[in-house]
Amino acid sequence: MAKKEIPIFETSNDLHEATGYDHRSHIPGFDIFTLESLDPSCTKSMSPYRQGFYQIGILNNTGNSQINLNTNKVKLEQLPLWFVVPGQVFSWVRDEKTAGHHIQFRKEFISKTTPNLTEDFPFLKLSENSVFLMTPEEQLSLQLDIQRMHSVFQNPHPYQEKMLEGMLISVLYNCKSIYERYKTTESHLSRGQVLLQRFQQLVNKLYIDSKSVRDYAEQLNVTPNYLTTIVKQITGKTAKDVIQERVFLESKNMLAFSSLDIAEIAYQLNFQEATHFTRFFKKISGTTPNKFRQTR
Repeated sequence: MAKKEIPIFETSNDLHEATGYDHRSHIPGFDIFTLESLDPSCTKSMSPYRQGFYQIGILNNTGNSQINLNTNKVKLEQLPLWFVVPGQVFSWVRDEKTAGHHIQFRKEFISKTTPNLTEDFPFLKLSENSVFLMTPEEQLSLQLDIQRMHSVFQNPHPYQEKMLEGMLISVLYNCKSIYERYKTTESHLSRGQVLLQRFQQLVNKLYIDSKSVRDYAEQLNVTPNYLTTIVKQITGKTAKDVIQERVFLESKNMLAFSSLDIAEIAYQLNFQEATHFTRFFKKISGTTPNKFRQTR
C-alpha cells in the first residue's frame, strides 16, 4: 500500500471545501468567520491535517468541542485563545454549541508591514505554546477587536484590505501581551522546568514526524542524556516515554473519531508498517487497535 500523507490545505478556502463549509473568503490570504456560521454545512470532525496559513481561535463557548494540536488533546476550558501555525498537525471534533471566531491568514497578507512575522510575534513559532487561557479583561478586549474586524470583512469597500491588515496587526499585538504575561510566569521556573516545558511543547507539535529523543535534544541545544535526565527527575518518565504517550493519545483519538482503517492510521502516524503500529499500541495498552476500536 502506498503511504498516505497527512493532507495540506494551502488556503482557508481549500479547507472550507474539504469540510463542506459553504463560506468562501473574497480576500486572498485572509479570512474571518464565526463558529456559529459553520452549521449546518460544515462537518463535525476532521482527522489530522496541516495548513499553509496561520489561525487564531477565540472561543466564547467551548461546548464539548475537542481540538488536537499535533494530536495533543487540548482541554478547552474557561476562556481559551489558541493558534495553529503552518507545519503543525491539527484535528478536531466540533460541538454545535461552540461559539466564537476564527481568523485565518497567510503571512503574505501582512508581509509588507511585518516582514519578520515570528520575530515580532514569537507565539506563532512552531516551538512555542499554542494555547493560552485569557483573563475576562483580556478576552473582552480581544473579542471587541475581532468583532469589529469581522464587521469590516463583511462590508467590502476600496480600503477594506488595508483596514483588515492594520486590524490584524492590532489583534496580534493584543495576543502578544497575553503571551508575554505567560512568559513572565515562566521566568520564575527553574532551568530544568523551563527545559521540560519547552520539550513538551515541541513534542506536542512535532511528534508525528519526529519520534527520536536525539531530534528534540538537538533543537533544544542539549544532549539526549541530559534531556532524559531532566525529564526523568521532574516527571518520573523518560523523554522517550513522553513522546510515546503523545503518539498513543493520537492513536486512540484516530481510532475513536475517524473512519480510517488501521493501516491508514499507521501511515498517518508515520509508522513504516501497520504491524509496527499494532505492536506499539498493544505494548502500551495491552490490546490491539481493532479491539480498542470495537469497545468505543
